[in-house]
This record gives sequence, C-alpha cells and structure tokens, in this order.
Amino acid sequence: MNRLAQGFTLLEILLAMVLLALVVSMISIALSGSMQVIDATEQQGDIYHRARIAMQRISDDLASAVLTDDLDFIGSRHEVGAERGDTLRFGSMAHLVFAPETQLPGIGIIGYEVVPDREREGELALLRSDLLYRPGMRTGDGPPEGERFLLCDRLRSVRFTFLDQHGEAHDNWNTRRREGEKERERGLPAAVQCSLEFWLDREQGTTLTFTTSILLPTGVIHAAQKGTNTF
Repeated sequence: MNRLAQGFTLLEILLAMVLLALVVSMISIALSGSMQVIDATEQQGDIYHRARIAMQRISDDLASAVLTDDLDFIGSRHEVGAERGDTLRFGSMAHLVFAPETQLPGIGIIGYEVVPDREREGELALLRSDLLYRPGMRTGDGPPEGERFLLCDRLRSVRFTFLDQHGEAHDNWNTRRREGEKERERGLPAAVQCSLEFWLDREQGTTLTFTTSILLPTGVIHAAQKGTNTF
C-alpha cells in the first residue's frame, strides 16, 4: 500500500493547521492595517470637508464686514474649559436669506460663539448667528442674539487674531466707544486670521489645524485714509 493510500499522520495534520493559522493571522493583520489606514483617511477627509465649509463661510462673512454708528466690530479672546474658544460679533453684508418669501435681505449682525459639544465630551462646537440689522440695533458684547446654527464641530480650539494696518497682531478688537471715553477713530482690522484646530484622535492627542487670513477691504481702505487702528 502506497503513502497516499495510508492518508496523513496526526503530526502532518497539526503542522498544516499551524501553517494555515499563521497564514490567516498574517492576512488578518494586513487587512486590519489596511482598514485602519482607510478609516484614518476617511476621517481626515471628513475633517478637511468640515474645515473647508467653515472657513469659506467665515471668509465670506468677514470679507463683507461693515462698520456703522450702530454696528461695532467686537472680537474677544475667550477660553472654554482649558482651550481657546474666541468670540466675534460684527456687521456684514453677507446676511443669509434662506426663505426669500418671508425673509428680507440686508446687513446682518453676525456672531461666532464656541461652546462645549453636548454629544462629544471634551470637544467644542462653533456656532454662527445671523440677525437681520434694523435701525437702532447694536452689536452687543454678550452671547449672540437670535437663533444659532452649528457651523463646525469636532473642534479642540478656535482662535481669531486681528491684524492692524501695520501688520501687528492683537487677540482683541473692539470699536465700541465706552461711556465717558474721549472721541477716537473707529476702524475695522485690516485682516483677521482664523485658526480651527480639530481633534483627529483624542486618545492619542493628535489634531489637525487649519489657518486662513481674511482681508477686510473696508478695514484696509479706512486704515489707508486715516492711518489709525482700534483694538
């Protein structure tokens, strides 16, 4: 009787099973690594998408900023917990009209506020408010008036930096004249730098930061004419 007719020995079967287990394990590790890379790529793609939308909205709002007797430009450095969560209030021609049948176009009082994310502990959310300006209304120092909408989440920090006509950076910019204060020139910043820091992996402490600088044409023109800055 030849060897094939005798079949496999127990040792050969065990050896084949060990080799099969090794091959399956190696394939599983390779697939697991590939899936992690795919997940990380998708996550980064989602963050890039969020950042692009938020930055475009902020850029459009700030590029159309206006300064009137009633409307001030108020940007303040704030902390939310242990992280930066700056606020910003200003008038802008970029007022959004979602229902032309019931809403009117015009100047909007735009507000940005950073709050803790209710669904993700340890993360922040950036809210935007857009209130149609009416004569007599003022830009307040407190929380934005009107309904607030989520502009961006999964954030670690939000920073606004204000640049004057000399290129000097300031954490705060306030055009409001305080009671009893002497007359002073009011002007918009020449540019605003916005920085959004997103959580990539909170357990590992990794983040992605996106920064853009927005030129304020009205602020540049005013600075060129008056040679003044307000902060």
